[in-house]
Amino acid sequence: MKIRRKAMLAALAGAALLFSSCVSMREQRLREFDRASLPGMIYDLDQKPCAGALVLVDGHPGPRTDLNGRFTIGALARGSHDLRVVKEGYEPLETSIEYLDRSQALYLKVTSHGQLLRMAEEALGRRRLKEADGYLRRAESLDPDDPVGNYLRALYLIRMEDIDGAVKVLDRILASGLEEPAVYLSLADIYQHRIGDRDRAAGYLREYLARVNSPDVRARLEGLQP
Repeated sequence: MKIRRKAMLAALAGAALLFSSCVSMREQRLREFDRASLPGMIYDLDQKPCAGALVLVDGHPGPRTDLNGRFTIGALARGSHDLRVVKEGYEPLETSIEYLDRSQALYLKVTSHGQLLRMAEEALGRRRLKEADGYLRRAESLDPDDPVGNYLRALYLIRMEDIDGAVKVLDRILASGLEEPAVYLSLADIYQHRIGDRDRAAGYLREYLARVNSPDVRARLEGLQP
């Protein structure tokens, strides 16, 4: 009985040693290569795939992501590489990688202009002004003329008590041809409560009412009229 037990233990030990050897050989084969394909995926802050993004490898144009955000860099040399991901409306992403194992895969995250504005709006709502300013600066580097970004910048300036700056930004939005009711209402608030110009405030309220039927705003306008 003891002999059979010893034989079984020896067989198990041998099998474990063989399995360990096979695993080691497989890992060694994965690490021993000159060039191989490297797959990856690019997604945004909402965990959604980013389609149509261009991956540059060591400064040279590489693959574009498919509809599912996937890409493959073919025949990539073993070693260090610099990657850059670009897509219109998204912040460029730059990163460095060490490609040392053929089982590697890349998972890269990018941030869109819209996501930056959303985070800026949330930060303004929480009165985290430094954080909001950072998001707005990043968004402005992608599109300095975006009206939503400019409107959020005006709200930021109001929070910072830069009333003149806020008025200039809001006037610039209107001058661009975008007659957004919220801009007229914000200007009415500034002139009524910050500057004390009731006539200018009434004028902007009229512009608002020409676009939005609001009993509350109409009552406010009547209160400003002599």
